[in-house]
Amino acid sequence: MTEQNIIMEDAEPSAEELFEPTQMLRKLEADWKPIDTELLERVPISQLEVMPDLFQPREMSQKHIEDLRRAIKTAGVLDAMLVLPVGKRLIVIDGHHRMEAYKWAEVVIPVPVSYFKGEPREALFEAGRCNSKAKLPMENRERQNYAWKLVLLAQGSKADVSGASGISPSQVAIMRRVFKSLGEDAYSYSSWTRALRASSGTIATLDPDQLEEWKEAMAMEWADKLAKGFSTKMAKNPEVAAKALYHYFGRQLPLLVDELRGMIATDYGDLDGVEDDNPYF
Repeated sequence: MTEQNIIMEDAEPSAEELFEPTQMLRKLEADWKPIDTELLERVPISQLEVMPDLFQPREMSQKHIEDLRRAIKTAGVLDAMLVLPVGKRLIVIDGHHRMEAYKWAEVVIPVPVSYFKGEPREALFEAGRCNSKAKLPMENRERQNYAWKLVLLAQGSKADVSGASGISPSQVAIMRRVFKSLGEDAYSYSSWTRALRASSGTIATLDPDQLEEWKEAMAMEWADKLAKGFSTKMAKNPEVAAKALYHYFGRQLPLLVDELRGMIATDYGDLDGVEDDNPYF
């Protein structure tokens, strides 16, 4: 055995190679071929496969599944799920909640499907786009985490990642910088917020762009928590929401007002003219 062979045998796989979604994607790409035959418009649930680590940007909502289950009891079947044919496998890229609802409803008849004709890497972006415009849209945190996953998978341009996840191209650029700064440790973080924190060490060491991105990530996370806790109650009752914030912030309230004034001025211009032109003021 030559010295070169010994070195090759001793070389350990990189973190990218060990990253499970990367392994899944490479296996799909190796097995994938363009569709050249007619495929059934309805297939049994047992023939469908899910790969949530690749194609499920959102967390599963039990309430949404239950709503769909009730719809199945009434209508029999739901809208077609989008699937990716890979060899003999049919992998769901959009319709995970429908799939789960069919199982809960113990549906045994074949269900409607439509077929994605692109390659597996293209299916990643299609899954994100479908979930961004779905009736149960992705939360901000889910958008960020899905974009971060696409960065880890080294897939697509900034515009591709932005379009699939719903975050801005500038946020994607910052994610790529964080990925580069973390190196192989980046694959240890499935959460974008945690990856951002890990890349900076402490908030005090953040550069201006990273600091702004950290603030935005935290704000979106808190906004999601408010939405989960209050649904649309705060948005529909701004006076009550204002009173709640008044009591919550106490002496810190003037600081909040200053921040809000700055944001409103950026989005709407002079605050004095907003009340006349905008029905929300």
